[in-house]
Amino acid sequence: MTASGTSKAKPAPSEEPGLEPPDSIDADPVGHRLQEDLFQSLVESADYTDGRTPLPARSGGALQLATPEAIRKAFAEQWNVLSHSLGLGVDSDKAFQGVRDLVMYDIPDGTRSTLSVPVTGDVDADAGLYCLALVHTLASLGARTNVIMTHTVYNRERGPEETKRFLEILLKGIDPFREYARRHGLAIHLEGIREGYELEQEFNRAFPMPSHPKFDAHFLMDYEEEWFLSPEGRALLEALPPIDVVVRHTKLGISGGWIPTRMRKAAYVYSQNGTVHSNWNFNEYAAMVAVTYLAKLLNEGEALSKTYASIDEIKARYRDREIRLRQKIVRLSPKPRKLFVVGSPVGLIQVYA
Repeated sequence: MTASGTSKAKPAPSEEPGLEPPDSIDADPVGHRLQEDLFQSLVESADYTDGRTPLPARSGGALQLATPEAIRKAFAEQWNVLSHSLGLGVDSDKAFQGVRDLVMYDIPDGTRSTLSVPVTGDVDADAGLYCLALVHTLASLGARTNVIMTHTVYNRERGPEETKRFLEILLKGIDPFREYARRHGLAIHLEGIREGYELEQEFNRAFPMPSHPKFDAHFLMDYEEEWFLSPEGRALLEALPPIDVVVRHTKLGISGGWIPTRMRKAAYVYSQNGTVHSNWNFNEYAAMVAVTYLAKLLNEGEALSKTYASIDEIKARYRDREIRLRQKIVRLSPKPRKLFVVGSPVGLIQVYA
């Protein structure tokens, strides 16, 4: 109070651009959002390890994956080699944009096609970790959904011991997937889980649907083509995304695993490599996604929808494919450990990574 009994005037707020009074209504929400972002990044970082590590480390039984930044860098470098070697004229920025809409359908080879698992390793757990690392790679590169063949009903025809074995493998995959899905906002869609399925309760408890999924992973459980002969099975087709590329490992063929209507325009990649996680590092996962996107790009507009611009284009394709027997080999690594085979309209492409 002044001597005259009037209140002292409050100084006018600063007019300097960019400054706001302390009681601004925007200050708290911004700070709160930054705190939320920081907290979320710290939560997610629990799954990451140093990107320079050739094989992801395991600490205390937990899987530590390469950071999204390391995966994106590996993809960009390998894509640029592919684009330059094949004369595509598509830079890595455009490839990243394309991967956003890429739907990859992976058909693993099980756990019996490779001897790469360390003597002290658990081959059953390694199979599940392969699937997790693949999902992590796709999500890190900006993709939004994928499909993985987990097991077929035909596996049960091998007898009770084989059924017991693959159910134990699935059970071991629940814990790492559950923690990853919770931390990263992953929506796990288990297609084929039905009443009476042995692990029905375990799966339903493990994977509640997040309110705002950042990635949708579809897993086919107890798959058989006969699904789609029933009304329930045909309804399932609507839940699956249209598939761009099928990747099959160690078996050069597409017998089994065919999904009607979802694979009408799908390209195909053969991966001559066993699908256990200890057999892969993050560079190789990134290379597989790069080759998968390459297959989509090369075959886009071909299946069921091809129109030729001219007779000259038909002759050019015939010359490359059937006269020159065109075959291209691209090496992404001086000492490759992975081989991918891609078909194109004008010939075969082999990619060593």
